[in-house]
Amino acid sequence: MQSRDLMEMYLPILRADFSIDETYIYYEDDPLGCPITAFGGSEDKEANREELDAWRQHTLGPFTLQMFQGDHFFLKSSQSLLLHSISRALARHLK
Repeated sequence: MQSRDLMEMYLPILRADFSIDETYIYYEDDPLGCPITAFGGSEDKEANREELDAWRQHTLGPFTLQMFQGDHFFLKSSQSLLLHSISRALARHLK
C-alpha cells in the first residue's frame, strides 16, 4: 500500500479477481478424470474444510484434502510446508 508503483501493478489484478468472484456462475458438468488435491487453512473463515471437501465431487480420480495451520493466508504462513506437500502430490501423480 505504501508503494505507488506496486499498487499500480497489483490493483488491476485485484480488480480482476474481485470481478471474477462477483460474476462467476457455476455450471454443473461431468467430474474430471484427474486427481484433485485441495489445500486449506485450519482457521480460514472464507473456505472451511467442508467447502474444500466439496471438490471431491469434481473428480473420478483420487481426492486429497490437506489442512495447514493458519487462516485464508496460510499460503504465506505455511509456505514451506505447503510447497513440500505440493511437491509430494505431484510426484505421486507423475510416476
